[in-house]
Amino acid sequence: MIHLKIAVLDKDKKYLARLRAYLLRKKEQFFLVYGFGSKEEYLNSKERFDALLVTGELWEKDLEKCSGTKVILLHEGWVPAQAEGVFSVAKYQSAERLFRQISALLWQQHKRAPKRIFPKDARLIGVYSPVHVGNQMLFSMTMARLLGEQEKVLYINLMEHSGFYSLTEAVAEKDIGDLLYGMLEMEHNFTMGLHSIRQTYANFDYIPPAVNPEHLSEIPRALYEKLFFSLKHQSGYDVVIIDFGMVFLGFAETLSVLERLYCLGKSGKINHCRMEEFEEYLTKETTYGAARMQKLVLPDKLACREIPNPLDSSLYGEMGDYIRGYLYGKREIE
Repeated sequence: MIHLKIAVLDKDKKYLARLRAYLLRKKEQFFLVYGFGSKEEYLNSKERFDALLVTGELWEKDLEKCSGTKVILLHEGWVPAQAEGVFSVAKYQSAERLFRQISALLWQQHKRAPKRIFPKDARLIGVYSPVHVGNQMLFSMTMARLLGEQEKVLYINLMEHSGFYSLTEAVAEKDIGDLLYGMLEMEHNFTMGLHSIRQTYANFDYIPPAVNPEHLSEIPRALYEKLFFSLKHQSGYDVVIIDFGMVFLGFAETLSVLERLYCLGKSGKINHCRMEEFEEYLTKETTYGAARMQKLVLPDKLACREIPNPLDSSLYGEMGDYIRGYLYGKREIE
């Protein structure tokens, strides 16, 4: 697990307390926040920081030079004349948005050295259903919440019209299509792009799914491969869960980057035949695809019920119990 140490130079102790309370409530482990009320107090600290956030009243032009770390102005709607042109973020906004912006600015500086920031690769877990199980997303997001209790988890949804926005009431200015199109640029910084649009639901992060499903059909094989490789080596997460909506060109070969593919099925002869054909396809196309696949026929009691929002009760309901007990086992998750 990586920890980015952020120093906040601000006389407002209540503001710092609110930031720390947010990190504690969200179990946010990317950031460790330290507060200082004066420049002298900060410089006398023996800690080494990844960034220093400074309010306008304490801003000094030579602060970055004497501190030896990246300085970001924490402005309150105005920028001091001597600070014009420097990196800055608005002080009074949601904590989630604030830390997302800080993430983008931090990794912009380190675009040539991602391995120094992320010494450990992420574990990629795929979820797919050849028979289109209706509660696939519920299964994946419940798994994300369970693993998110102890690890840093990112959720990626590659399904068409999954219902994600309606169930989570999320609003996205940018979605995964913007991340993918950005990756086509020669000098694109994947880590900065990902962390500039990531959002949080419950205790895990996610990239907003494609609003326009046509964008998914336009993704070439090489870009899919680049996406999965980057998620594994440059995302900074412990676990990345990918909800697949369809098979695309090169799908079987891209499974080499996955640790596990959970393949969801349904009862019934025809559904059983479709699952067998999918397994045969993986076996023919690769030597490892079928070995990394785990077939699951979810119990009938886990079918989506007519309740306002199944995500609200899934973690400690039957879906959560199934994943916690049968699929992983209590010991593995904890």
